Amino acid sequence: MIRSIAAILFFSSAAFCAAEQPFVLDPLRLNSISAAALPAAGGGMTPPPAGEPYFYPGAELTPPIQPAQGAGGFRGPEDRYNALVWNPDDRGDWYEWWYYKVVLPGTNDSFYFCYGVVNPWDTTQTNAVSRAYVSAGSFGDHSTFDRTFKVADFSASSNSTYVRIGDNVATDRKLKGRLPAPDGGGISWDLTLKKDWGANLMGWAMSQDWVSNIFWYPAQAGARMSGTINYRGRIITLNGAPAYQDRNWGRSFPKWWAWLVSNNFRNSPGTILAAGGGQPRVFPGIGFMKTVTIGLRHKGREYLFRPTSGDPVKIDVNFGKWEVSASNKWQERIEISAHAPREKFLLLQFMTPQGKMYNDYEALTGRINVKLYEGAKLIAELETDDGGIEFGSFDSYGSDSALNSDAYNFEALFSGSNHLQ
Repeated sequence: MIRSIAAILFFSSAAFCAAEQPFVLDPLRLNSISAAALPAAGGGMTPPPAGEPYFYPGAELTPPIQPAQGAGGFRGPEDRYNALVWNPDDRGDWYEWWYYKVVLPGTNDSFYFCYGVVNPWDTTQTNAVSRAYVSAGSFGDHSTFDRTFKVADFSASSNSTYVRIGDNVATDRKLKGRLPAPDGGGISWDLTLKKDWGANLMGWAMSQDWVSNIFWYPAQAGARMSGTINYRGRIITLNGAPAYQDRNWGRSFPKWWAWLVSNNFRNSPGTILAAGGGQPRVFPGIGFMKTVTIGLRHKGREYLFRPTSGDPVKIDVNFGKWEVSASNKWQERIEISAHAPREKFLLLQFMTPQGKMYNDYEALTGRINVKLYEGAKLIAELETDDGGIEFGSFDSYGSDSALNSDAYNFEALFSGSNHLQ
């Protein structure tokens, strides 16, 4: 989600995690463990280079966050937020996740993958919600797969993007995993990722951990994904498919969130949109504020609309339809309209660190229209049918059941006006 002077935050749908075995933090010996000291990661993926800070049960730690040097380090100064953010001294409520999505244009296939942790300090599982978590899903087939692990099965680097949960591994360049199903189906993936563009849409607030209860970083708002997905025995081959990867971390969830992304606009190669926000808790004692932050790259130029910079943003979110507009001090203006029918949405539910269920409604192939202005002049009209559209809330809207169950009156949510924010 997004953050701003009024509210700063956002996060996309995904997962959480946990682990079990105590780790050691010796303030007199804050040395990174070497790659040789770690068990080999499954599937041919290797741990971070020797000398990098790394979280692993029983290992010595270097507190995050310091940019790595040399090979295996970050792609840019802000990509340190694509690594583990959690401070090992912290024993409060905490979550982090790494979320990936891909769309195969011209087909019915779109997928998400998520690796996460809740309460990484709770290696003895004292809290019922502490866990590590891997999930994946097919939006075309309305199927999701997930597996909960102990916190001890989670490990991550604080100096590069490297996450391992059991034998499931993810970096900013590669992700691999397998989630079996009781019926013998399931999903597995072996994918590579090539970054195109990412942006710090929270501005100065992203580095201020006291400002908000949730943080969002679209580290790869635009990327290309290649490799294979084995979905219920069907092999799907990707070759530079439009993809996305982001990060969320924090202590609790906002009242609601919204998310609009795409890097596959019609007749506009290289154009990338990332917008996210909601109603997070900001600044201790102030309470919940509403906001959305927006980044657009078009024809090689960045257009940023950030509440943290004082840019005004207007939001009108209904089930199935999202309307957002914003302007900035450079006299640039953006208007975003997004829509998806009910059959394109999945309901993804997950438990917060406080033990509350959060409901996330997400589509990956929605229609997004964008108008971009410089002053009074319209300089671009953009359109895609491969847009990521999302709304999350604690409200179950009449049901705590799965989206397609008989008890869930999802149809009614799309009839009439239901303002969600």
